[in-house]
Amino acid sequence: MRISSHDERRLSAALLRAYGMCEGDAETVAEAVTLSDMTGVYSHGLSRLTVYLRQLKCGALNGTPDLRVLREYEAAVSYDCDNGSGVAAADRVFDDVAGRAKKYGIAIGTGMHSANIGCGSYYALKGAKRDLITIMCCNTYLLMAPYGGVEPLLGTNPIVIGMPAGEERPVILDMATTLVAMGKVAYARRKNESIPDTWGKDENGAAVTDPNKVATLQPMAGYKGYGLAVMVDMLSAVLSGASFGREVGSLQRMEPENTGFCIIVIDPSKFMPIEEFKSRVDRYVRTMKDSRKAEGVEEIFMPGEIEQKQYDVSAKDGVEIGEALVSELEELAEKAGLAEKGERLQSIIERI
Repeated sequence: MRISSHDERRLSAALLRAYGMCEGDAETVAEAVTLSDMTGVYSHGLSRLTVYLRQLKCGALNGTPDLRVLREYEAAVSYDCDNGSGVAAADRVFDDVAGRAKKYGIAIGTGMHSANIGCGSYYALKGAKRDLITIMCCNTYLLMAPYGGVEPLLGTNPIVIGMPAGEERPVILDMATTLVAMGKVAYARRKNESIPDTWGKDENGAAVTDPNKVATLQPMAGYKGYGLAVMVDMLSAVLSGASFGREVGSLQRMEPENTGFCIIVIDPSKFMPIEEFKSRVDRYVRTMKDSRKAEGVEEIFMPGEIEQKQYDVSAKDGVEIGEALVSELEELAEKAGLAEKGERLQSIIERI
């Protein structure tokens, strides 16, 4: 089934509201979910939405959180996110930190009692549109073992860095510190496909190709990825007051995550005129892209460029979602009272 960005946002927001999420948070999460699918990052699109809905249903996510400031100074602020949506919480904290950065040049914000923050490029793009540099990280449900260990004590612990540009596209790095996000393993499970043996390990630390046997994900670049994951834990969990290690809630038991995040925003206009900065970014991008290519390579891409180009295509043509995911969404809609028994997803979308 093919779905447009407009219909995906409407469907996502309607489902989130039906499962108890407040109106404002539902709209924010729906926007981030849709962006993820439209940029080809399916691990945090509709497939991740189904997890959010189940978390809401069992109480692992608070649909009406009381987001409150714990401490604040001129250029620093920390929040308690009340176990609400990590996407909505990070979005609101980002807006606060961005305002402070515009005033002071740089600002930092943290959140505790949070949850999955979704598509990292969502925040980086917001920053780029405001001519701001965004640096962000968070810890997650436990999915990675320490290097040389077998017990999951670290998450996928993503790092996001976004740079505004002038005539070129913003440069956006959005990566897990594991080789892949767990959503990609879940996607392979849903499609009954095997995975590369570099993605995950079983409970004894042996590499596997069956996505159903994955107990832990492997770090990117071996011990280097592990090191990055540890420092993300330090910034996003230790600094914010959030849970880490064995204290993090279990996804299998559908417990609140109690994870944290850290957002740093820099205003480059405090260092030079903003148009000069964006012009320098453009020149940097062109230096990379216009450099001599290896044999067989047609184009050199900047971080985030492939995803942004995919968005241009998806915004016009929509995205294809598999039958297994369609069936799961239909079931969730029916359980929420949004659909009649056996009603197809397209019919549900047309009615909401």
